Amino acid sequence: MASVRGPPKPIVPQHVVRTTPAAFPRPAYLDHSALRHLLQVEGPEPPIPSRRADASASTTSARNQAYANALSVSSDNDDTRSASSSPVPTPLPRVDQPLKLPTRWSEQDRHTGLSVSSDGRELIFNGPSCSAEKEAASARTIYPIPRACGIFYYEVEILGKDQKAHISIGFASKSGKFVRLPGWDANSWGYYGDDGCALSPERSGFQYGQPFGTGDFIGCGIDFSTYKAFYTKNGILIGPVFDNVGKNGDLFPSVGIQHTGESVRANFGQDPFKYDIDDHVQQQRNVTWNKILSTSLNRSVLHGRYRRTGVGSIASITNDTGVQQSLTEEESKQVLNQLVMTYLVHHGYAKTAHAFGRQYEGRDKDPSKDASNTSGHGPDVEMKASSSTSESVEIDIQSRTNVVNSVLAGDLDSAIGTLQKRYPTVLEADDHMLLFKLRCRKFVELFLETTEMKKRMKAIKERELAKSKAPELPLQDTWMDEEMSMDIDEEPSVPHHRRPSIAPSPMDHTEELNGKELWSPDTISAQYESALNAALAYGQTLTNDHQSDNRLEVQQLFKKTFGIVAFEDPLDPSCPVVDVASHDSRVALAHDVNQAILKSQGRPAQPALETLYRHTATAITQLGLSGVGAAAFADMSKEFLQP
Repeated sequence: MASVRGPPKPIVPQHVVRTTPAAFPRPAYLDHSALRHLLQVEGPEPPIPSRRADASASTTSARNQAYANALSVSSDNDDTRSASSSPVPTPLPRVDQPLKLPTRWSEQDRHTGLSVSSDGRELIFNGPSCSAEKEAASARTIYPIPRACGIFYYEVEILGKDQKAHISIGFASKSGKFVRLPGWDANSWGYYGDDGCALSPERSGFQYGQPFGTGDFIGCGIDFSTYKAFYTKNGILIGPVFDNVGKNGDLFPSVGIQHTGESVRANFGQDPFKYDIDDHVQQQRNVTWNKILSTSLNRSVLHGRYRRTGVGSIASITNDTGVQQSLTEEESKQVLNQLVMTYLVHHGYAKTAHAFGRQYEGRDKDPSKDASNTSGHGPDVEMKASSSTSESVEIDIQSRTNVVNSVLAGDLDSAIGTLQKRYPTVLEADDHMLLFKLRCRKFVELFLETTEMKKRMKAIKERELAKSKAPELPLQDTWMDEEMSMDIDEEPSVPHHRRPSIAPSPMDHTEELNGKELWSPDTISAQYESALNAALAYGQTLTNDHQSDNRLEVQQLFKKTFGIVAFEDPLDPSCPVVDVASHDSRVALAHDVNQAILKSQGRPAQPALETLYRHTATAITQLGLSGVGAAAFADMSKEFLQP
C-alpha cells in the first residue's frame, strides 16, 4: 500500500531525546511587574496537531505555512527587509488567563538544520554553512513575550569555536523565515557577532557594539515601556538600540546561526544572569513611577456626577478631550486630604479623623467638615460646616463604630439594640434581611458557647477520673496538689481566636471559696444543659419567625446556620462549617452592617479612596493586557499596601 504523505514534520536528530523541561520559578526580575500573578513559565511544547492526508492547502495552519516557506529555497531570494507586512493583532487575553513566558526553543519553529537539546535551551547547527550574507538557520521560542512583563530579558552563551561568531541574537515576529538571520526579515531585530553591528528592517547595519564569539554571554532584552531593545555582553550593558520593537505584534526571542558546528545555549531564567537585570528593571520602574508622581491633577479628572462648584470635589475620570487645566499644588493637597478624611470617617477612625482635621484649623478648606455630609451626594461637596456639625459627626462615627465592634465581639444583642435605637431603617431595609443575618449569628454564638462548656466539662471529668486513680499522698502533698490543680483551673479555656460572646461564660457561674474557684462535674453539667436549652429555644424562635420566608438567600443561610449543630467543634479548621462559625464570619457581617448604616445615611458603600484604588488597579491591569508596557511598572500593591 502506498504511503500517504502529510505536512513535513520537524526533524529530531537521533541523539536528541525529547523530555519535559525541568520546572523552575519565575525569574525574580519579573516580580517587579504589576501583572506578575499572570506570568507563568511555560510547560511542555504543545503536540503537533494531527491532520487528514487529503486536507487542502487552504486549511494549512499559519504555523505550518511559515514552516513550509522556511524550507523553500526560492523564498530566500526575495528581500523582505523592507516589506510592509503587518503582524496579525493578538486577541486581548482574559484577566484570569495565564501569560506563558518563553523559556525554551521550539522544536517546530526552527530551521531543519538546527537541533534542539533535550532541555530546549541549546541550539546546534548541523547543516552546511551558509555563504550568503543573510542566509542562516534560525529558530524562535515556543511562546511570544508577554508585554505584561514590562521588561523581558534572556542571555545566550556562545559555544562555538570562532572568536567572531557568525550568529545573530535578537527578536523576530511569527512571520519570520527560518533561513534568515534576525534583522533581515520584516519585524525582526538582531545583533551580529562577526562585526558587532545591529540590523533591523528600518535601518541598515550600523556599528553598535563589539564583536562576540566563543565563551561570551550576550544578553538581549526589550523594554515595552519604550519599545526599545538593549543588549549586554558578559554582564555589561551595551545600551539601548532600535525603535518600535514589538510595538505592532507578538515578539519571540530568536537566534540565527550561519556556520556548521556553531552552537548556543540560552538562559531564560533557569540560571543566574551575568547582568544585574533586577537592578535594571528597578531603575526603569523608578523612572516610570516618577513620571506618574510628577503628573499634575487636572480639573477634567474631577468632573463627574458628584462635581460641585469649586475645587475639592472627587469624581470619576471622564473622556474630556478639551484643554486640561492643572490644579495648583495647594488644590491637589486639598483633594488628597479629602480622600484620606472620607476614608477615616467611613471606617470609623474617629480619633484619627479628628486629629487629621485639626491640622487644617484656620484654613479655608477643612476635610473633616466635608465628612459631615449625609445628603446623599457622597463625599464630593464643599468642605464647610459648623463645629457643632463636626461634633455630631464624631458622635455618629462613635455610634457606628460601637455597633461594628459589638458584632466583632459576638455581642449581637448590643449591636441589634443600638441599631434599633439609632439606625432603625437599617434593620427594616431589604425586608429585614440584615436583622435576619444578625439573629442567625446570635444563634451561632449561643451554640459555640455550648461547645466550649462541653470541652470544659470533659476536661473536668477526665481530671476527676485521674485523681480517683492516683495513689494516696500525705496530707500536705495532697493539699499542694489541689492548690496546683485549682491554679490550672483558673486559666481561661476560650480559644485565642474567639472573642467573648453574649452567652454567659462558665467562669461567671463558678462558686468561690477562700478566693479559689471550685469546679464540679455537676455544676458545669447543669450550666451546659442550661446553655444548650437556651440555644435551642432561640433557634426555634428564629425558625418560627422566618420559616415562611421563601427567599433563596434566607433559606441558604438557614441551612448553613443550623448545620453547625451536627458538629462537635465547628471552629476546627477541618470542619465543613468553619466558615460559618469562625471569626472571619463575624468580620464579614460587621462589614455588611457598616455599609448598611452608611447607605441608610446616603453615603457611598465604599469610601472614595477605595473606589479610586480599585478603579486604577483595574485600569492598570487592562492597559497591561492590551499591550501598554509601562503599566507593568505601575505596581500599586507594592507602592501603597506592602511595607
